[in-house]
Amino acid sequence: MEEKLTLMKKKIMGKRFAAGVFLMAVLAAAAVSLYHFQHKRTISLGFFTGSAWGVPDAYTYQLIDDAVEKFEAGHPGVKVKFVSGIQKDDYSEYIASALIKGNAPDVFFVLPEDFSTFAGTDALMRLDGYIDKDADYDKSKYYNASFEFGNISGSQYGIPFESVPSMMFVNKTLLKKEGINEIPEDWTWEDFYEICDRVTKDIDGNGIEDQFGVCGYTWQHAFSTNGVDAFDANGTNCNLLSENAVEAVDFIKKINELTKGNIVTADDFDKGNVAFMPALLSDYRTYKPYPWSIKKYTDFELDCITLPRGEKGDNKSTMSTLLLAMNSRTDNEALAWELIKTFCYDIEIQSEIYTYKEGASVLKTVTDSVTTMLSINQVLSEEGGMDINLITSIMDHAEPDYNFKDITSAREIIDAGIDDIVKNGTDSKIGLQMIEKRVRSFLEE
Repeated sequence: MEEKLTLMKKKIMGKRFAAGVFLMAVLAAAAVSLYHFQHKRTISLGFFTGSAWGVPDAYTYQLIDDAVEKFEAGHPGVKVKFVSGIQKDDYSEYIASALIKGNAPDVFFVLPEDFSTFAGTDALMRLDGYIDKDADYDKSKYYNASFEFGNISGSQYGIPFESVPSMMFVNKTLLKKEGINEIPEDWTWEDFYEICDRVTKDIDGNGIEDQFGVCGYTWQHAFSTNGVDAFDANGTNCNLLSENAVEAVDFIKKINELTKGNIVTADDFDKGNVAFMPALLSDYRTYKPYPWSIKKYTDFELDCITLPRGEKGDNKSTMSTLLLAMNSRTDNEALAWELIKTFCYDIEIQSEIYTYKEGASVLKTVTDSVTTMLSINQVLSEEGGMDINLITSIMDHAEPDYNFKDITSAREIIDAGIDDIVKNGTDSKIGLQMIEKRVRSFLEE
């Protein structure tokens, strides 16, 4: 009997030991899960307050909050953390400093002017693998110029979130006063010049012109509409000696001669004294409607159209794009990719760009949709609404703006050189030869 009791006691003790081991394993697993939830299931996001395009932004946080809420709802147990209140003017330095310190967000917005710099320092994750392997992701749904902006040397380092193409502002009130009621849809440099020549005049009779055709029209607008590729994709070479480039500079000289030495600025356009001014879609969306943000142009009716085309070009424009990128040091690659998709590929979130932001959605289906058209026209109903077909056409035919590292400095060299050509009446081809030599020397440094 005693032996049986001893054996039974050993069995009970064995079961208790096994149960204790099992319980400890469960508790350990729970502890690991809790640690993972608290420390590994958090993903960080970097963004800034204000507009990427230098216009007022009254709804900075609304789209961010909506996208984060949707992402968290689709990923239970995952929390998105971010630092709010970083101003756009301080954002580039904030991200650069965080990257150097090694504590940059897993995912962060990249301003157009910063993209090539960050990509060139290996700060951004190459996303080609995710793009190619994700069966639920189709890059053809983006506007080509928007998507290509995030590509450097054949690799994708950024996914487009919001784009702004350039277009032409039109003072319709001034044109109607001068008997000009329509502009051809595919208008040319010749049409543009004839209208500018017609409206440039002395209104108050003091012998000095005070009404003008255009302000702010530069070599970049002329080059993009006459088939000029000033740089190669990598920014290692410059070509300013093509026949198309010479024609573009000749036209800039011709259009500037109409001002007869007067300096015509954006302030003159704001006052209603200029017929045309190149601008961005974000300017149009911000300043045309009321009560959207600001009704800047109170004394005349504002409209927008495509840029005029040269003989060897098209009515196209360049397009700049705000991107989302993945930190190359992130430990949350899969979650980071899903967060990027929520902002950049989700139709509902992308549609909110037309409600809370100033640019255009990078997804064709969103910009083409009837819902989007109704949303825009509801806001712009005071003055007849925006032609959604115009936006679609401009974005379909746009080209990505140059995004290589030294583009800003290279453009400044060309700006100064072409200003000298215009002011001094230098032969365009000779002047461009001198500019090209200076730019190539700079790019080779």
